[in-house]
Amino acid sequence: MPTEKPRGRLIELDVLRGFLLLWMTLTHLPTKANIISNQTFGFVSGAEGFIFLAAFMIGQIEHRIEGKRGQLGTLVDLSKRTFKIYLYHCALLAIAFSLVAEVGVSFHRLALQNLLSFYLQNPREATIAAALLEYRPSLLDILPMYITFMLITPLARAVARRWSWDPVIFVSLTIWAAAQFGMRHWLYTKGDIFGLAVPESSTGAFDLYGWQLLWIAGLALGTIYADSLAGTGTSVDPEVRIPSWLLKLSIVVAAIFVFLRYAPTERWINPTAYGWLIDKWHLGAARLINFSAIAILLTRFGARIAALPFIKPLASLGQASIEVFSVHVLCCVGGNALSKDADPQLPWWQQAILLTVTISALFATARIAKKLSRKKFAAESPVPATR
Repeated sequence: MPTEKPRGRLIELDVLRGFLLLWMTLTHLPTKANIISNQTFGFVSGAEGFIFLAAFMIGQIEHRIEGKRGQLGTLVDLSKRTFKIYLYHCALLAIAFSLVAEVGVSFHRLALQNLLSFYLQNPREATIAAALLEYRPSLLDILPMYITFMLITPLARAVARRWSWDPVIFVSLTIWAAAQFGMRHWLYTKGDIFGLAVPESSTGAFDLYGWQLLWIAGLALGTIYADSLAGTGTSVDPEVRIPSWLLKLSIVVAAIFVFLRYAPTERWINPTAYGWLIDKWHLGAARLINFSAIAILLTRFGARIAALPFIKPLASLGQASIEVFSVHVLCCVGGNALSKDADPQLPWWQQAILLTVTISALFATARIAKKLSRKKFAAESPVPATR
């Protein structure tokens, strides 16, 4: 039987986003924890879930806004959301190009110098290119991807509104397939749009032409889900029915990928010949299959997992995802500043302190963001008239 829930935020999605943020943080921090957190459940990372889930939630939200305020209302809302993310992106850039760059040069921190190599060589061009989302250093490349996908969202929704999601998915799948055969590199060789000569290695690790498929799929499923919920005419979420054969297949597929992730597969699989199938940056085909299997399992069992007492606190991180993500970037960069090596190898006690401070900072950020959000809501709420 479906359960009664408000038609606002789904706590399961907030918990999952919080988990993904924590997962990414442990992966990016220069500690031994990333040995465990790096692709824990097969050939899938927190970034895939973060992008897909963000798109799913945007699909839900904008469908509901369109039902209340029309297409113009969705454009206004998307513009505000995109601008907010862009401001956080600019804030991170300002810190990176000032404080981080100064620390890297003055204290000879090779990890920071490598991170900002193009900026240190060409500060003016790098600043302009970063503002235009073209220059995307490591750790600072997820928000530009997020912003780009937000910018294409109105077009995708407009096409879907007129012709359904089928042509949108087809075009997205075609672009993803082209990305597997070097579309990004080919377009780069055709010339820089802005003429800023950003090295290809400084344009971000993520291939946007491949990763856009995750965004479009999440956007479509979020919209379809919201539409099915609206179709009930109640505040009851429709029960997600997954065929038994598909659930069993997903369990088998997920188990196989977990085995391949940890087994010495190079004995019978040539990574040079088949590594592109699990390539993270281009979002390889096997990686998509792995992600799909896990997504199906989470759809089926996610509510039970989110209900666990020790999991629920993660919802606070998910509800302030942009703020928490930005702080996670600062903490990871700060961790890299603790060592002079290009690949920081910190003493165990520094790793322990870094983990403790970082996780505490994430939850403190979520708490502060929640308080500020409540104050803003109270200030914007109409004051009851008094007699």
